[in-house]
Amino acid sequence: MMRDISIRAAVTGEWGFVVRLLEQTGLGAAEVDLVGTTFHIAVAEHVIAGCAGTKRHGGAAVFGPLAVLPEYRERGIGSHLVQAALMRARAGGCQQAVVLSMFCASFFSRHGFLVTPRGALPRELRASKAYQRHDSQASFCMTCDLTQVSHNWVPPSSY
Repeated sequence: MMRDISIRAAVTGEWGFVVRLLEQTGLGAAEVDLVGTTFHIAVAEHVIAGCAGTKRHGGAAVFGPLAVLPEYRERGIGSHLVQAALMRARAGGCQQAVVLSMFCASFFSRHGFLVTPRGALPRELRASKAYQRHDSQASFCMTCDLTQVSHNWVPPSSY
């Protein structure tokens, strides 16, 4: 349920809060390149309860990280953060969204992501630091075609 929770783009002065959130959820901010990463945040009870970051590489928006504080989970916040990030990426001209790992594959599949061979990703993305940081032995990632309007997403309260 999304009562009293707002989703919006993070502003520069909130980076410290985003870093703290990542550390609190065990994701570690050291691996995140904050320069060029666009974050959406979920604010609940005057607390940044969740965030989703994307970084553009050519025509692709690469997801990472997605985090929600434990006490705010199971409220649909992660799903709404993903949808906000996808909408912004599409509006910004990205043709594809990418999750470079298979972690939480079932979650991302509910948002239109499909399992994709890593070798099928655009050359520019395969040359990026984000791609290199992820397990080079992994054969698959997940992608979402942003050129197609998806009508399949069901709000979390309906699951």
